[in-house]
Amino acid sequence: MSRQIAVFRLGNRTFGMDILLVKEVHRHIMVDPVPGAPPHLAGLMNLRGRVVTVIDPGVSLGLDRKEGEDSRQMLILKTAEEIQPFIRDGRLDRMEPGEDIVGLLIDGMEDVLTAAESDMLPPPPHLTELDGDLIRGVIKRGEDLVMLLDLELLLDRVMQAIN
Repeated sequence: MSRQIAVFRLGNRTFGMDILLVKEVHRHIMVDPVPGAPPHLAGLMNLRGRVVTVIDPGVSLGLDRKEGEDSRQMLILKTAEEIQPFIRDGRLDRMEPGEDIVGLLIDGMEDVLTAAESDMLPPPPHLTELDGDLIRGVIKRGEDLVMLLDLELLLDRVMQAIN
């Protein structure tokens, strides 16, 4: 079975996650910082009258955060309720993203990559620059590697830091 992977940039690195987890991409965003919040939490955003918690995965991965970057974009993730049909029919692994609307701050959306399960390799054991346990695997794309983000673990870590 093949999967479609949303491919995006954080700094000069390329990451991906199953496209079934992504609700929409926003190019022009206005994030309101939350005073005293941990650095993983970029702030809050109003999306058509609903409050979105905005997370900066680059901070969790130990990448340099680009302050005031006008070109940043946001991936709005689906809620637990929205992904349940994909879990039931086997297209997504079981996970609990929560009921809140969450956005991931990214440096740019690249494309959607179709990859067979056999194309998804385990992460190298020597991931030293990045927080390696947040990487579920890698996919070779030409000369590049797309690192697959463990979204559930990322969200758990951010929620622990907030609480």
